Amino acid sequence: MALALTHAEAQARIDQVHQARDEAVNLLKHIADSQEEMLRKFWEGDSASLYGKTAEQRREDFTQLISLLDQTVAEGDSHINAVASADQG
Repeated sequence: MALALTHAEAQARIDQVHQARDEAVNLLKHIADSQEEMLRKFWEGDSASLYGKTAEQRREDFTQLISLLDQTVAEGDSHINAVASADQG
């Protein structure tokens, strides 16, 4: 059994990962903005401080995930281009 994946199919998958990454970045910004506004307007004291620290850690985790998506896309692009170049040669 052979794996068959055209350059166009592979590029479409990489484009999907790019789109997922962009959506994740936009969602993270929306979440961060909402949390900041909530903490600034409605919360005070220890609860706000604890929530703010926890939220910041989650945003850092999310940022790490986005970084991994970036690395995956870069590797995929590199491999796709290498295979496409080899196929044309």
